[in-house]
Amino acid sequence: MQSLMLFRRPTHLLALTLLCARLGAQDAAHDHGGGAQIEKPVVFLDKPAVIINYQLARLSNVQLLMVDRQPTEAKYAPVYQAILERAKMNAKDREEAVDALVKIGKSNRVTELLASIEKLDAKEDNAVNAVLTDLAGLLMKSDAASFRAKRAALDALLGQAKRPATKQAAAAGLILAAGSAEAVWAGVAKDNAALAAIVAGLPLVPDAALRAQFQPKLAPLVKTAPTPALLRAVIAALPAMKGNEKENFVALAGLIQQGKERTAAVHAMAKLPRDAWDKDLAGPVARSLVDHAGKVPQAKRTEQDFLDVAALANDLSMLLPADLGKALRKALGALSVRVIVVKTLHEQMFFDKTQFVVEAGRPVEIHFQNTDVMPHNFVITQPGALDEIGAAAEKMPPVPDAKGRHYVPDSAKIFQATKLINPDDNAKLAFTAPKKAESYPYVCTFPGHWQRMRGVMIVVDDLEDYLAKNPNQPAAPVITEWKMETLAPALAKLGADRNFAKGRELFTSVGCIACHKVGTDGLLYGPELTQVLAKYKNDPKAVLEQILEPSKTIEPRYRTYSITVGNDEPISGFILKEDADSLTVQTGPAETLITKFAKKDVKARDPQQLSLMPGGLLNLLNEEQILDLLAFVTCGGDPKCGSFGK
Repeated sequence: MQSLMLFRRPTHLLALTLLCARLGAQDAAHDHGGGAQIEKPVVFLDKPAVIINYQLARLSNVQLLMVDRQPTEAKYAPVYQAILERAKMNAKDREEAVDALVKIGKSNRVTELLASIEKLDAKEDNAVNAVLTDLAGLLMKSDAASFRAKRAALDALLGQAKRPATKQAAAAGLILAAGSAEAVWAGVAKDNAALAAIVAGLPLVPDAALRAQFQPKLAPLVKTAPTPALLRAVIAALPAMKGNEKENFVALAGLIQQGKERTAAVHAMAKLPRDAWDKDLAGPVARSLVDHAGKVPQAKRTEQDFLDVAALANDLSMLLPADLGKALRKALGALSVRVIVVKTLHEQMFFDKTQFVVEAGRPVEIHFQNTDVMPHNFVITQPGALDEIGAAAEKMPPVPDAKGRHYVPDSAKIFQATKLINPDDNAKLAFTAPKKAESYPYVCTFPGHWQRMRGVMIVVDDLEDYLAKNPNQPAAPVITEWKMETLAPALAKLGADRNFAKGRELFTSVGCIACHKVGTDGLLYGPELTQVLAKYKNDPKAVLEQILEPSKTIEPRYRTYSITVGNDEPISGFILKEDADSLTVQTGPAETLITKFAKKDVKARDPQQLSLMPGGLLNLLNEEQILDLLAFVTCGGDPKCGSFGK
């Protein structure tokens, strides 16, 4: 059965990761001089530990993941250890590593993760902070019994840890081991430093009911905490107290108005759900923040602390009567540049904002933060030009322009564009907003991304007037991890009248159109879908299963191969044609990504187990949207199909 490869999977598409290395990813450039070619490394695992670790340390992340390994053989433990503890590894690779170490060591997750956390905590390199945060997240997936068995080790780690992330992980583990607030509190109540450490670990605890037990302990400390460190820990923990959001909003409002630990209180209040915000307190808190903002030196008004204050004041102003809210936002606007922070959603291939609003002719600064494992850029086009720019970028070779930008067409229809930004890196765009009030699309133009990573910059004549009339601006995309058992009952509604226009629109916006063709819509990189329902014996459930689990069954024609040619780094793609002398490979949905290789130069070809189509394509859609899209696909794009009525 053939997989419906609607899009390329960023976390497993080796070719794109390697392209990131070719374009200057820091780890690859560092290890290979920025220009050396990457090949599958050979690591000698029969050497002393110091030599093995030396070999592994010299590898880039890409090379490390290429090293042979098996979770059933002890000799591969150092490889898994390196993957687990390496910076900028994605979550699935760390999960694989810790699971393998548990099998090899016949131990458990807590034992293996605590060993790595303790080792990393002792290092001087600040790059380990992000790794410790990742490992703490993995640690919290362990069971309470495992934490209880390691209580002594957790106590020791909490006492000797150098880094906040380590202390947080140890504290959260102790809370889970104790199983109740009373049991934890009794042991630390008289030690302010230990108490602050325990409270700081609360947000990591995955059990909401257990966290909520601490509310009666924390509430009095907002006013009586004897040390600043303890008060900051309490403030940071308040948003994690489920069921007490309104009470904690009031407590944080008091701190902000007093100017007491304002930065921490601002961060905490922003994390509380909007329905917990007190309208009566919104005005006083917002005015206090604007007064504070006016005292911040001009040079510091694009720094993150100021941006957080301004963002919270702006959000609070939406709860005020229209005239008061508008006046407050005017005052806030006069103090600062309109700064918009746009991030990527980790391993989702989406921006975290689908739109933002700026005022015509006013200064704007975009802070683009790539928190994904793939390279991305941020390109703003002229109104209506997104599809043209995206299609043009698909055909471009990986060659930078005069400004060092990749996949940015030479077009007057591009308004602003960043360079290609590597994982965990960022960029800024400072400009004056267009004078004409229109909608300006933004997009990532890395090949294969533009159909999915998109949004719109709305330019308005009067920002305050617009926000007053449209107070409920879209937040970050809502992501639902759809499963077949959840959606299967809804398939009964597929025979009802569906919305053809919405289904067709979703076929484009979700990214299907970049790789598939239905009727006259789309490209033939992945399978042709016009007759897909007949292919799956008129079973829409089977079609939906291919979308939800694209790697479950992959037809040979659409199996991805990692292919090594000569001494070059491997490429990842489909084998389109093979004869006695040559191999024709396609690495992406564009003619420029089809290459013929002489067979004598092909050193290796390894079939991959994962489809290039990601499994989370439907995660931004609701049930009705999924049904409209499925109806469009299963009807072959025919509006006269039964699923769209007569």
